[in-house]
Parts: sequence; structure tokens; C-alpha cells
Amino acid sequence: MKNRLIGMRTIKTALVVIISYIVSSLINDELSFALIYAAVICVETSVVSSVKIGYNRVLGTVIGGVIGLIMNYVPLYGAFTMAIGVIITIMFTNLLNIKKATGIAITLVVIIIIGSADTSPAIYAMQRTLDTIIGIVIATIVNMVIYPPDQMRMVRESFEHFKHSAKEIVSEVILYEIDNGLVTLTKDLDDFKEKYNSLSKELKILKKYDMEDYEYYTQMMEAAEKVLIYTEAISLSDPDVKMTADNNQKLTKILAKDMKQTEFVDLNSSTREDMIFNYNLAKLISAMEKILRVRIVRTDQT
Repeated sequence: MKNRLIGMRTIKTALVVIISYIVSSLINDELSFALIYAAVICVETSVVSSVKIGYNRVLGTVIGGVIGLIMNYVPLYGAFTMAIGVIITIMFTNLLNIKKATGIAITLVVIIIIGSADTSPAIYAMQRTLDTIIGIVIATIVNMVIYPPDQMRMVRESFEHFKHSAKEIVSEVILYEIDNGLVTLTKDLDDFKEKYNSLSKELKILKKYDMEDYEYYTQMMEAAEKVLIYTEAISLSDPDVKMTADNNQKLTKILAKDMKQTEFVDLNSSTREDMIFNYNLAKLISAMEKILRVRIVRTDQT
């Protein structure tokens, strides 16, 4: 996958800063840190996550605003007031399972407790809470309207990366008994799963992607999981096990590498370890064939 120095999320974050700056200048006597900060941290990688997390952060903001206001009236030294306010905020966000809103809620608590000498605590808390909500709304709208992330493209790129890794790492495990690459393969599969799950959530709401593509990657996800499972199983095999001629032939074809094995086993001469090894190998080959198979995309004839 290509790593761009400046991606679309970076550009959208910069745009959000500009819009937030202008809005804050129009509705406040001075620039609001709460508004701009909230907008910046709410730019997400998908439309659905932007809306969902935006909602959670609005809820977290309200919690932070209320706790900050209450703590303003607690007769304690400032540092202790903040510390207690932060603890209570964390407890509430954990209780409501909105952990991604914890940071913004805590920030608001601190801002409100520090407060402004020219404004009453209640009004100041309401102003900062409203500023934060406006920032969240700005970020959510920008993320939805300006070049929304293409989840299908992300899934496609992640899968292609997994395919490349799988071919190399399976070769290392079988040919050289080197299993260091399994960590990398696990990470690549996790990335593929993360992108696929984001696509699944977005698909249910936006319905803008081709279902045939989605079904294809659903099948590829199942095959990719099997690749990892059976590669791990083979890495634990006895180094003296032998493969069957059929498995050898198929491996040579899919890996495009000579297995360099001249002695094979069959069902009659197999030991228990050979049979387990060849069973796992056959399953791995089947999964590898599935993910490496060239996909034929059908086009409608008009």
C-alpha cells in the first residue's frame, strides 16, 4: 500500500481548522480552543465512524461540561479539583462505553475548571460545551461531504498487501522452516479485518458499494484466516515430516518455487505426523489457491 506524505485525512483536518477558526471568530469574542480542538480530533477514517464517534463525543462533551461546572463549586485547591473531575469523567465515559470521548470530555473539564474571570461558571461551561459540540459537528460534516473515505478501496489495498505477504511467508515456513514472518502475517490479517469491518458497518448505512465486491472480500477474509491458521500449524510440525507428491506439485505451482524434495509419502507409508502435516498443508494450499486466484470481474452487456 502506498504511503503518501500528505493524505486526504490530513487535508480535511487542515480544512476543518480553517472552518473552525472562522466559525469561532464569528460566534465568540475570542478564539475558542475547545471548538478548534474538538473539530481537529473528530476527523475520522470513515463516514460511519465519523457520525458514530461524533455522537459519542457530543455525549462525552455534555458529560464533561456538567462535571466541569459541578467541580467549579467544589471548595478544593485547583489541582485536586481537576484531578477529581478527571477521575469522575473517566468513570462516566467507561460506564457508558464511550472511551473515545474520554479525551475530549477531560479537556472540557479542565478548560471549564480553569475558567474565565469575566464570566460566571455556569455561562462559561455552557459556552465551552456549545463550542465543543459545534467543533464536532463541523468535523463530521466535512468528513461526510468532502471526499468521503473509500472503504472498498482500503479493503482492496489491504487484501492485496496480505496476499503478497502470505506468498512470501508461506514459502519461508515450508522451504526454510523460518516462522518469524508469522507476526507480520498476523498484523496484515488484522489490518485486512479492520478495513473489512469498517466497510461492513458503512455498507449497512450508506449502501453505496457493489454487493458483489463485498461478497468477494467476505470470502477472501475467510480464506485469509485459514491461511494464517494452517501456516501456524505447519510451522509447529516436526522438521522430518514428508509431504505427498500431490501437495508438492500444487505448492510448486502456487508459490512458483521448487520444493527441492525427491522423497514423498503416500497414505500407506505415512506416519501420524506425516498425515497431520499433509492434512494441514492441503488445507493451506486450498486457501492459498483461493486468495491467489485471479478474479474475473463481470461487466454488464448493453
